Amino acid sequence: MFLLSKAAFNGGMNSFVFVFYRQAAGTIFLAPIAAFFEWKKAVPLSFVTFCKIFLLSLFGITLSLDIYGMALIYTSATLAAATTNCLPVITFFLAVLLR
Repeated sequence: MFLLSKAAFNGGMNSFVFVFYRQAAGTIFLAPIAAFFEWKKAVPLSFVTFCKIFLLSLFGITLSLDIYGMALIYTSATLAAATTNCLPVITFFLAVLLR
């Protein structure tokens, strides 16, 4: 994905548009599968829970993908792959530090 992202950014695609397309493709692919397999097990979703899920997805994954896209414009795909592989280590050290 790093090479595809870098090629798209070098070709002139806006990083925010790329993130939108990436999120939209994932939603279009996964929503019917989730609806089919979880149709009978779905519990009613309150408005507050829906808002929490929406804000978590907005600030969690979408914002991180936007920052990743902006950073990838100024660096190489190799650096992006290397830093992504370091994320579990950083998460572990932060968990130990903040427990």
